[in-house]
Amino acid sequence: MTSSLFSLSGGSPAPVTLTLTRPGRAQASTLRRVAAVVTRVLKMDSGAMVRLVSRGEDATDLLIATPLGCVVAQRIHATVSEDGAVISADPLPALLGNAASADEGADGASIGLSGRMDMLWAGTPPPASGWSLVDTIPGADVREVFGQLQAEATEHSGPAGLPPSLLDQPLLRLTSKGQTGIIEVPGSVVAAMGSLGLVKEPPAQLADHDLIRVSVTGSWIRIDAIFGTAYLPRPGGLARIPSPR
Repeated sequence: MTSSLFSLSGGSPAPVTLTLTRPGRAQASTLRRVAAVVTRVLKMDSGAMVRLVSRGEDATDLLIATPLGCVVAQRIHATVSEDGAVISADPLPALLGNAASADEGADGASIGLSGRMDMLWAGTPPPASGWSLVDTIPGADVREVFGQLQAEATEHSGPAGLPPSLLDQPLLRLTSKGQTGIIEVPGSVVAAMGSLGLVKEPPAQLADHDLIRVSVTGSWIRIDAIFGTAYLPRPGGLARIPSPR
């Protein structure tokens, strides 16, 4: 059944909608976490965009463009009316928060979103398959690197923020027998994953799953953590991500 439409556009149906495939209260913690991630990105870039990509029959990835050289993915149980639609991130925190706390007894609630802006997102989204695993590392190791980055930032940042040299230098280097060369993850992406909460310390019941998986295709690098995924273009590949607006 289709329930109420949450929208900031005066109640009129929006051209793009997300239809929850689980009740809002049943996935409230996820919806609120995604809303918090989007809020943090908007503090970095008030013009941030989100691309909505279907994943299977009952899930959608929200690909959130960041100004730190990567796209961050958050998955919710919902279907999107227009696969691949690009929207403004600005209304999402309020809309997701409303959906999480709504009195819905069944799935089918719809979240109305802003108009499409597909032309502002160059390139195609990361693929759903075709990834080769490079390495798996403990989440604590990435948190340690992020902590060191924060300490360096406190010591060396100026009025304009973090020095570009700190963000551009590779902070993670990984190799795999099945891959040629070294896969490098720059400080900007470590900063994004740390500041957005993707690699925060999990509760005790999830401690055994506190691992970071790094995978690649010919054009993309993918970093999976418990609380989300970061995608960045692989040097020499064809992947493109939006620039800050």
